[in-house]
Amino acid sequence: MEIIILLLAILALYIFLGLKKPGVALITSPFLAGTLIIAGAVQENPFIIVSAPLIFIVTLITVLLSKRDTDSENWPRICVKWFFILSAIPILLIVCLISLALSVHIFGIILVIILISSIITYSLTSRNVTTAYVLSTIGSSIRQNLPLPMALESAASSRSDKRSIILQNIKKWLVQGYPLSESIKRGYPKCPGYAVAMIAAAERINQLPLALKAIEANIAAQTKEDRKIRPVHPLYPVIVITFMFFMLLGVMTFIMPQFINILTEMTDRGQLPTVTQILMDVTGFICFEYGWLFGLILLLIILVAIPASIYFKFRARRPDEPYLFSRMGDFIKWHLPVLHWFERNYSMVQVVEMLRLSLNAGCPINDAIDNTIGLDVNNRFKKRLRKWHQKVERGDNISAAARKSRLGSALAWAFDEQVNQGNTPAILETLEGFYRSNYSYCVNLARFIIWPCIILCIGILVGFVVLAIFLPSISIINHLVTLVTP
Repeated sequence: MEIIILLLAILALYIFLGLKKPGVALITSPFLAGTLIIAGAVQENPFIIVSAPLIFIVTLITVLLSKRDTDSENWPRICVKWFFILSAIPILLIVCLISLALSVHIFGIILVIILISSIITYSLTSRNVTTAYVLSTIGSSIRQNLPLPMALESAASSRSDKRSIILQNIKKWLVQGYPLSESIKRGYPKCPGYAVAMIAAAERINQLPLALKAIEANIAAQTKEDRKIRPVHPLYPVIVITFMFFMLLGVMTFIMPQFINILTEMTDRGQLPTVTQILMDVTGFICFEYGWLFGLILLLIILVAIPASIYFKFRARRPDEPYLFSRMGDFIKWHLPVLHWFERNYSMVQVVEMLRLSLNAGCPINDAIDNTIGLDVNNRFKKRLRKWHQKVERGDNISAAARKSRLGSALAWAFDEQVNQGNTPAILETLEGFYRSNYSYCVNLARFIIWPCIILCIGILVGFVVLAIFLPSISIINHLVTLVTP
């Protein structure tokens, strides 16, 4: 009984330390857990041994939930967060190994894929919600003409979560004299690159309220789109094809050779149906002849491609100094047939919006074009903007320069002084709405066209596999029918 009371007292003490002194609790809890394990082993008391990791885990959770005040006191929570993240990786590997040992590896792999995709989707949606909250707080403070550092301090004082820490960090850099875009970049490194670029460009033309309002609308629309429940999940085709491949591999390895032996004994040739033979040739080519190559590719995808894609998905872009992989990705997307149109349309939405804001603020056209070069658009499209800016700087006609820079006839028409003299801002507003609605319409149209085609292809593939598997049984039945005497 005394041991139970002592352990409960230690647990209460470390819960208190985790809430009030997280650094002390984090540093001392591993040594305490080790001491309890040694004491339990010496006394041969399994209750003490089991209680040691329990106290350690409870302490970590308490540290993670403790109040966060300043950056200098935030390191215990960061350490605990990364501890849990790194601990989840071997747990997933153990789940996969256990599922393989129990011969349900397909379902285990599917479960792991669904779990990882759900975590990624939740993290991306949570990041969008956090970004929307931070920028809406900044935007509302600016629109009310409040002192921004004081407003951020007031908004963060009533909360103790991650959003408050971000607001406190931004306020700290603002107090030191940095502009808002640089303060967001330093205080909130995970802020989307296009938002930081839009704020930096709006600062130069003194149009921060309108720019923040546009960014809030874009993030809200994106968050709403991510939260939609779709009848077909994007991972559905991958799961179906993976399940079918492993099932087919088992059938072709263990069942089809038996059919061949039966047909050989019953008939002279023992020849399988053509469809089945084609399927066996394809399976043998993939799994046996060049199985090492496909295995190596699969291993590279699992160990390199998937972690890299997750990392790039969460890494914020740098519009001013793009990463190497960002430039490579922009180059690939710009030269692919369908993605090229989406990249160009998305870039035009941001460019037209910034041109309209710049012209409404009274900027000359060359400065307005220069503001668009700093936006987070495709690098190939940004080269066309630089070319347009150079032509305008040397005195060329704005409309003709836009057309020669291959920025589209619509943008050139907006700056045609003979047709639309003095109406350029209104036309740019019309073009902005057109490009934005056209982008959303084409995204939904592509989704409604591509998904039925994918499902149809999967249905044809599954039908071909089922036909190839059952045809040998039908051949055996037909041969047996010929042997029956009336």
